[in-house]
Amino acid sequence: MQNIREDYILEGILVTLRGSLAACPEVAGAEVMTSTLIINFLHSYAPDKLLTHLGGYGIAAIYEGQHPGPTLMIRCELDGLPVEEAGKDQWLAPEANIAHRCGHDGHMAIVAGLAPLFHRTPPTCGRVVLLFQPAEETGTGARAIIDDPSFEKFRPDCAITLHNLPGFPMGHIVYRRGTFASASVGMKVHLLGQASHAAEPEHARSPANAVGKLLAELPLLNRVTDNPYCMLTPTHVQLGLMSFGLTPGEATVCATLRAASAASLQTLRREAEQCVRDCAAAELLFAEVEWVADFPATINDDALVDTLERVCLNTGIMGIEISKPFRWSEDFGHFSDICPILHFGIGIGEHAPGLHQPDYEFCDDTILVAVSVFYEMVNTLLTGYGRQGEKAATCT
Repeated sequence: MQNIREDYILEGILVTLRGSLAACPEVAGAEVMTSTLIINFLHSYAPDKLLTHLGGYGIAAIYEGQHPGPTLMIRCELDGLPVEEAGKDQWLAPEANIAHRCGHDGHMAIVAGLAPLFHRTPPTCGRVVLLFQPAEETGTGARAIIDDPSFEKFRPDCAITLHNLPGFPMGHIVYRRGTFASASVGMKVHLLGQASHAAEPEHARSPANAVGKLLAELPLLNRVTDNPYCMLTPTHVQLGLMSFGLTPGEATVCATLRAASAASLQTLRREAEQCVRDCAAAELLFAEVEWVADFPATINDDALVDTLERVCLNTGIMGIEISKPFRWSEDFGHFSDICPILHFGIGIGEHAPGLHQPDYEFCDDTILVAVSVFYEMVNTLLTGYGRQGEKAATCT
């Protein structure tokens, strides 16, 4: 077993790469500079195949084994986040207010760290795909990768990813059987009535009362103590124009719906739509509901969880099994339509600022721990594949 966690040269290379990625964050669907940095890095470690512009700016680096076997995909995300205030170290269009406050820069550095390892020692059998996926934050990237015609060139037999986790001990692996990350969807409600002069509100059909009712009644649909839970969070409201002379005739209300299962989310959607119809009808308003940013639940394969537990035991890396799924969502669940998947986490500190918070920062000290876990997962899953390339249960 390679002592990856003490490879300080590799650590320096990956920390430098992470810093470069952090300095040029780009939003979903516009990851031009980010993908260029990753492609240039991968060229130094000569993958057998390098596919680009997958589902947008996605990249797949493929390392072939010496003998036939399954295809194991390790995935990370390319995109950053729009934020209220960008970081001081950002050099690409700082006025755009974009940052990697979810740690995708760290995830890219981790997955890129596997390239020099498989360049030096190719897998004995099968093949390893390092996938750098665009547009995770909008929930469209994984689906775009799957729908890309080039996906069939590296269609995986199993897929693995991770996410850094503030609130957990640094370097500890966090995992769960079943649902790891929740399903979610965005609801955009447009209310249309009739505007009037502000001096004659009686001639208007204002959505103001309906907006107030929605903000009060939609959160009542929450069932956060249920198992599986579901919750609804109002996220945005716009009522009319910024004007003192107009009684508003239009309004927009946005909310995010979350649940631990697809069935619970579907029930919550129906209840939310009924609430909108009732509030609109009471004020004689037209209501339109648009559903956006649809994320499936991320459900782990039991056999892959078993393998992760063995890897933690064999490497001496601490593992923490959690009892409840995370409330946040991620589009990695789309790959479960293709193959068994595993999503796990790595702690970056019990007191680290939370994801998407202004003072969030990825922890570089966890990079080699995560690289080591991925590397040993690959070796463990591909062990037992001989020249005939027979399939193991973990990748069926």
